[in-house]
Amino acid sequence: SEGTATIKVNGNTVSSGTASAGITLAVGTNVISTVVTAGDGITTKTYQVSVTRLAQPLSTEAGLSAMALSSGTLSPVFSSATINYTATVPFTTSSITLSPTQSEGTATIKVNGNTVSSGTASAGIALAVGTNVISTVVTAGDGITTKTYQVSVTRQAQPLSTDAGLSAMNISSGTLSPVFASSTTNYTSTVPFSTSSITLSPNRSEGTATIKVNGNTVSSGTASTSIALAIGTNIISTVVTAGDGTTTKTYQVSVTRTAASTIANLLTLTLSNGTLSPAFAPATLNYVAYVNNNISSITLVPGSEHPGATIRVNEISVPSQSASGNIPLAVGSNTITIAATAENGTSSKTYTLTVTRVNSDQILVNENGNTTATNTAREIVVISPTLPLTITIPSGINNSSTVTYGNLISGGKGTIPQTSITTPFAKIEIPPSSNVNASGNSWNGNFLAPAITNYNLPAKPGIVIRTGLIVEIGSPDFSLSFDKALRIVLYGQAGMRVARVHSNRYEEILLTGADNQAAGDALAPDASFKLNSGNDLVIWTKGLSKFITFSETADLDVALVIGDKTELTDDLIKGTNKDLSSVTTAISLPSTGSNGSAITWESSDPAVLSTDGKTIARPLFGSGDVTVTLKATLTKGAITDTKTITVIVLQLPNQAPALNAIANQILCYTSSSQTIALSGITPGPESKQTTLLSISSSNSGLFADLSVSAGNNGTALVRYTPGNSAGGTATVTVTVKDNGGTANGGIDSFSRTFTVSVNPLPVINISSDLGTEISKGLTAQLTASGGSSYIWSNAQGIVSGQNSPILRVRPAITTTYTVTVTNASTGCSNTHSITIRVNDDYQALTINNVLTPNGDGRNDLLIIKNLDMYPTNTLKVFNKAGRAIYTKVNYTNDWDGTFNGSALVEDTYYYILDFGSGLHKLKGYVSIVR
Repeated sequence: SEGTATIKVNGNTVSSGTASAGITLAVGTNVISTVVTAGDGITTKTYQVSVTRLAQPLSTEAGLSAMALSSGTLSPVFSSATINYTATVPFTTSSITLSPTQSEGTATIKVNGNTVSSGTASAGIALAVGTNVISTVVTAGDGITTKTYQVSVTRQAQPLSTDAGLSAMNISSGTLSPVFASSTTNYTSTVPFSTSSITLSPNRSEGTATIKVNGNTVSSGTASTSIALAIGTNIISTVVTAGDGTTTKTYQVSVTRTAASTIANLLTLTLSNGTLSPAFAPATLNYVAYVNNNISSITLVPGSEHPGATIRVNEISVPSQSASGNIPLAVGSNTITIAATAENGTSSKTYTLTVTRVNSDQILVNENGNTTATNTAREIVVISPTLPLTITIPSGINNSSTVTYGNLISGGKGTIPQTSITTPFAKIEIPPSSNVNASGNSWNGNFLAPAITNYNLPAKPGIVIRTGLIVEIGSPDFSLSFDKALRIVLYGQAGMRVARVHSNRYEEILLTGADNQAAGDALAPDASFKLNSGNDLVIWTKGLSKFITFSETADLDVALVIGDKTELTDDLIKGTNKDLSSVTTAISLPSTGSNGSAITWESSDPAVLSTDGKTIARPLFGSGDVTVTLKATLTKGAITDTKTITVIVLQLPNQAPALNAIANQILCYTSSSQTIALSGITPGPESKQTTLLSISSSNSGLFADLSVSAGNNGTALVRYTPGNSAGGTATVTVTVKDNGGTANGGIDSFSRTFTVSVNPLPVINISSDLGTEISKGLTAQLTASGGSSYIWSNAQGIVSGQNSPILRVRPAITTTYTVTVTNASTGCSNTHSITIRVNDDYQALTINNVLTPNGDGRNDLLIIKNLDMYPTNTLKVFNKAGRAIYTKVNYTNDWDGTFNGSALVEDTYYYILDFGSGLHKLKGYVSIVR
């Protein structure tokens, strides 16, 4: 109005008479302020204009402006007004996409129920062979008006194949002849009798073809059902039908199953120990073998001539060329049968093997004919009539070592192989194939190696007779005569006179001869001659007995030595023992005689009775008393005489058995059987005793069962089952008893104790704050008690607390929750479970029916608690006029009270929450307050 005034419109200076800058208008009321300031710069006046911008009307346009397919052509050509179309695609097109374009920008599009942006391709739509209907629904901007376009897409059928060939064919046994080729339809194959059935695996060349083997359908590349084979030719037909259902091709396989073999021979038979005699031959059925005493079991490896034959060793099946199980060997003769049955199941052959396990005091000659006697194996067993033997009896070995020719002797007669027996004091050489004849037909072939013995030479008054060596060779019970001369060497006895005691007849050997076999063989039966060879005395003889070397001298000390010898009576040396036939303690052996003779002593068994008589090692119970010969040598001047005294050392009473210590047992209660391995179980050190085990408990109520059973090689097994869940402790005693008895102070039992402590398992309780039946969507708190640590097993719906006593769960279905509880003090664990039944009753769904969408984070969204448990839901919201203003499938609590992005006015609105056809519907209202 006045030229000096200034004007501002919404704070922006505007020249008088000119337009302000453009002012943006929101839908609804918009206030525009114009402030005029007078020229004085103080006086102002404000003008206000309220401009209302009306809301845009909602579009009802639900059409498409374009629609295209990724394959095929629409018929007719697309037009917005045309809603039905067809298209045809080839069989190779298995999916298609559709690209619709909306006519109006606020419309929405769904292709087969899935939202698609305007102008973009839908997700791939799978096409079945035949007609496939694709629906495109366009919803106008008003949310109500819709238009549906339909395209019927025909996918053509796959062309039918005429290929009826196979690409491969395999049989489960045998080999196809010729090698398979798709064009070859006839084949042969041969299988053994043991193949009673076969399968055939055909592969088709083309994927729509079908296959039948002997009339039964078979999938390509898989085995047919088992086809039984008769002996002889079996025809297997494979018919392939092409995909067209008409074209066929037949493949035939002629399978020849051979007849069962009648061969029941063994081809080989070997032993883990010992040697077969005779050497194995398939036609020979009976064999023998010998093993040493330390071999307590043996295995056989039989090999059949025909692979289809079966073998049974002592009635137990053994595969050909495989070892049998261990066959225990008793001392003495053991018969083993090896039965071979031919493949035909009828023909058979039985081989018999007799294995002799020698006694513990025997030893076999090795494969080279050499052996050395020991104190424990003093009897050498000879089993070959031809193998030359070299036998050594080392110094210190008991002088009763024998060579047993029993297997070669019958009726006191036999043929002995070449034998050389060497001892520290003598050697005997027997030429090969020597025929021996004993003085009695009961001689069992036991041949005493040169052994020191005793003999009193006939006394000659005034003559001192000094014996050099008294040796027994052959048999002390029978005189043995040979057809060939035997050479005997008595070491260090050259120059000595020699006598022979034969058939209880004493005679001095006076004949001499040449040191060769021919000279010896020229002797008359039972005759002998002698010669010196260096320091040794050699005897050639055809008869064996006792040989004595001696010398005769006259000496005044003879009578004195004889007097001292006479004084050596049993009473003089028995010590505290009752007599010398029951010695248990040391004896008294004088070193000088009353006539001045020096006396030295020699024990025949110093391990039992020492040379000085002070140490007694009584034999173990069961081994018998031991007879020890004491030889006293009396010397005075140049005169030496000997006297032998027999002492019987009594065996010890039975000694206690043994059992190793048993560890204490601590365990948590279980109903399962428990075991404890025992070891070191032996009878007393005596031989040939057995043990018996027993077990007892101080707390029988702790066990459901308690037992002990013996095993092998000094082992046993204690087996027990806890029988009291409350636990407890028991002292368990295991007693081992041998059969030696307790006579004469013997001990026949020994016990070991150990404790078994059974800790109880935790007693578990589980409670639920909501009970065991809840509505789907609720969270329950499970509380376990009874232990010190808790671990819950993985299960559906666990929220938290899996390693604590309190577990929070929100199950969607009925679920069982299992907790493992452990007691820290005992380490024992137990499990317990609780099942929470979930009701699908919609009771846990709650809705806040007031919206205040002002962005303060409270009631800004429509929240339906626990709706995530019902994902197949549809939420629709209506205004009072019944118009749908919001629809969403699988609602996720995200509606903020708007319609197409614009805030709805304060009012009451109505909703329907639909869970699917035939299921529950939840209805209600919600108020929007601004």
